[in-house]
Amino acid sequence: MAGNWQEILLQTVHEEHCEVFFNEPLARHTSFRIGGPADALVIVRSRSGLSGVWTIAQKYGVNITVIGRGTNVLISEQGLRGIVVKLQGEFCRIELRDNQIYAGAGVLLDEIADFAESHGFSGAEFLAGIPGTIGGGLMSNAGAYGRSLGDIVQQVEVMDNQGIIKLLNRGVLRNQYRESLLPAGSWALSVILKLQQGRAKSCQEIRSERRQKHPSEPSAGSFFKNPATVPAGKLIEQCGLKGIELGGAAVSHQHGNFIVNRGGARFVDVYELVQIIKATVEEMTGIELDEEVRILPPAGSAGDRR
Repeated sequence: MAGNWQEILLQTVHEEHCEVFFNEPLARHTSFRIGGPADALVIVRSRSGLSGVWTIAQKYGVNITVIGRGTNVLISEQGLRGIVVKLQGEFCRIELRDNQIYAGAGVLLDEIADFAESHGFSGAEFLAGIPGTIGGGLMSNAGAYGRSLGDIVQQVEVMDNQGIIKLLNRGVLRNQYRESLLPAGSWALSVILKLQQGRAKSCQEIRSERRQKHPSEPSAGSFFKNPATVPAGKLIEQCGLKGIELGGAAVSHQHGNFIVNRGGARFVDVYELVQIIKATVEEMTGIELDEEVRILPPAGSAGDRR
């Protein structure tokens, strides 16, 4: 049966001008440089192509995971079963529409900040230097400097878990700290952002600040959500955990909320280091840290061997 869906997928992506790579190492597609093979990695360039992939997955009971640019994720060396999707082509379009910014789900957050600034808008500059796409950012309500995507998103075009494309207006989106803005099982296709005319701190200045604070080694970005009282990085530093290493993984000397790949880090190195950090912080402060980074496959799901 598995061979059937792979053959049909190959035919479908060819007809839709997409690309498919079987048994593709996901370490090549994540900012952490960690991750085993996907059964199939599909580069989707159109809504019709995405609908075709969704139809195959539903017919054959195959899981679909959308990873964007592979930031904010930690993927097991066992890889991911089923189909992994990356959105390109028409999903990377950005333009002005009725004095608002339209961006496909594959547009980089950093690109949106530059686009807004170049067109005289303020309110999106906090996105400057944040890695990843707007589609991925919606999954975690990405933000910085006290702002988040939920503050500026007006409308999101999604494909729901029935394969239906629909528009979700601001009022039905879930604007909570580092939680997905979207209903469970939905994938973002595009977004409308509402900003203000005017000037704010320049994107280049914000990028410079981020480079000074954040490590350059491969990572998934900020690993833990900030508790209400104290930033996670500060808690980790107060507990004497900056710089600790396990295998090829380490807590960054530069920022306590970054776990970096010093070279050859494996999933198990990072995962066990995360457990050490959480246990130590809870024991010393009574505060339980929650991961901001998505760990794939989810615990207890098919393919999880933790």
